[in-house]
Amino acid sequence: MALAPKIFAGILAISFSLSVSGHAQEPPVAPEVGIEVIKRWLGTNTGVGSVKIDFTQTRHMKSLKVPIRQDGILWLDFSKNPRRFRWQTGDPAQTIVVGGGNGVLIIRTPGKKFEKKASGESAAPGMASLAHGFPRTLEDFQRKYHILEVRPHQNTYRILARPLGASGRGVETFTYVVERDRHRLLGIEIQLKDGSSVETVFNQVQANVALPAGLFSPDLTGYKETKF
Repeated sequence: MALAPKIFAGILAISFSLSVSGHAQEPPVAPEVGIEVIKRWLGTNTGVGSVKIDFTQTRHMKSLKVPIRQDGILWLDFSKNPRRFRWQTGDPAQTIVVGGGNGVLIIRTPGKKFEKKASGESAAPGMASLAHGFPRTLEDFQRKYHILEVRPHQNTYRILARPLGASGRGVETFTYVVERDRHRLLGIEIQLKDGSSVETVFNQVQANVALPAGLFSPDLTGYKETKF
């Protein structure tokens, strides 16, 4: 899991109820305009060392008639190299994914089990892109993604991109949904190659937050290593 996605800086907090699943009707902007949109979005990262995002995630799976909806929290630490993230869903947390560097740790609190994987082998497609960190510059974005189009839709721009390299395994496209006026990131859509999809809407974003001790190194005492 880029991954997007993507960051969102200059934001202390936003609350936005936005459905990002609709199909845009307006034509894509010219390539040079699209590049400018991406640069402005990524430019909001300046001065941001950490981010906490409260989100709602909806999974559409071919095998299920009813989508799975969960609330969760994403923390991003840009102060380290490589960048670190922690993504968890449920309250209390049911699934925790911690990444940064060459590996991803996946924890299922029910049953007290965990799995360690290389970034490109993440059990959740798209999570590997996150393990490699969100892009902070246009050059970084172009290294991680092939830009397909940038399309205006109502009060947003939808940046459609295909991930490059092993971190995009299992992923068809990422769509970064950016606010049209202030270029803040409002959500990310991941279209998977198996026909399923994941939509993540950011409900609140806080920049430069204090990161609790042990956030990226959870205690695995009493947990058993397994293969999910």
